[in-house]
Amino acid sequence: MSKKTQEIRSIFQELGSLQKRIENLKSQAPELEEKNSREIDEISFNLAQNLTKLEFWFNSLYAYNGKSKSVAKKLSSRQNGKKGGRPPKKITLLRQRKTELEEKILPSLEHELKFTDSSLRLEQLPEEIKNASLELQKIIQELEN
Repeated sequence: MSKKTQEIRSIFQELGSLQKRIENLKSQAPELEEKNSREIDEISFNLAQNLTKLEFWFNSLYAYNGKSKSVAKKLSSRQNGKKGGRPPKKITLLRQRKTELEEKILPSLEHELKFTDSSLRLEQLPEEIKNASLELQKIIQELEN
């Protein structure tokens, strides 16, 4: 467990004990007014102090999340920033499908067309290649728009 996580847990425990002290004092309020007033002020001060510490530790614990660690990540982040940031999910999915069609599906179908022995498959493959090519053309047009 990291030092930051331990510190956060100890602050939570202390906040819990302060909360219990406040509730005990509220139940004894009519009997010990002067003493309770000072103790409530002290508890209130400690509570505010611990809340400030807790906020600091949370911010510092998660301050480095998402920061790039490699040169490649930094460069791609800068390039994406120049282009307006991360593209919408639809564009990303279209690009993935385009790559899949170009690098996997079409080459695989063309390879199968060359080396298949099944006459039924020989009849199906040109249609599948045609459909995949049409899909690829539609994707390319959508990405250009």
